[in-house]
Amino acid sequence: MAALSGIFVKNNVIPIDIIGPEKWKALEILNPNAFPSGLKPGALACADQLALISYSTRMIRKAVDEDLKKLIKELNHNAAFKDFIPDPQKPALVICRHIDFQAGVQSFFITTKSVLDIYARMISKAIVPKSDLFSFGKAPFKGKKITVGTLLNFLEKSVPRSYSDRGKLVEILVSHINDWISDAVEARDAIVHDGVLKNIIEMHVPMLKKPQEITADDIILPSIQGKGSILGYCQGIRQNIDRMLKETLVLLPGVDTKLLAL
Repeated sequence: MAALSGIFVKNNVIPIDIIGPEKWKALEILNPNAFPSGLKPGALACADQLALISYSTRMIRKAVDEDLKKLIKELNHNAAFKDFIPDPQKPALVICRHIDFQAGVQSFFITTKSVLDIYARMISKAIVPKSDLFSFGKAPFKGKKITVGTLLNFLEKSVPRSYSDRGKLVEILVSHINDWISDAVEARDAIVHDGVLKNIIEMHVPMLKKPQEITADDIILPSIQGKGSILGYCQGIRQNIDRMLKETLVLLPGVDTKLLAL
């Protein structure tokens, strides 16, 4: 949307954007008016992606709710299950695989990586305006190859001594890398390169009773092994992105934090 508005401005047309609640929420933290001119495009792009992350979370929630209803209806009313009799010697499992859920999950993790890449460029340009850093990037940092290593190396080696918050910024970023960023980026990489989110447990139900007797209480909702509910996991990442932005934006030169809801 920001790019389209730019096209209109170049043609002497004043754009009036109509935006949804997800974008409004994102702009509370990434109001472009709070940033120097060189960072405004990045702030707008980051806000767009942040809004899409929120929308993706809503997609996941809606898909889970609808899939639960569809699965119960299939089991209770589909003629294919009419004569099914549970057999402990031949355990059966019905798995729900609808595309709406998959679309929400993939959108969420791919867009999360996009936010991280855009924000890495904003950090570098805020401190060194001529920086050509492109993304968070995976690179060796202090002897270990880690996610965001490219940005951390930039902060350690290319930032002028006059920037006094370098150590604090690195410390905050490393904390977030260890807490959630590495896992989120690994999930995105698995989706992009392998086509599937690793360790995902899709909505399913063990066929321990007659299909007509199965209720919502019998159905196991989607989760990520070791992380719990996939919806809760994604909501947690969304909150962590906000936390990272609030903790680091105050350290960037030239940002008018009075205009941001930090």
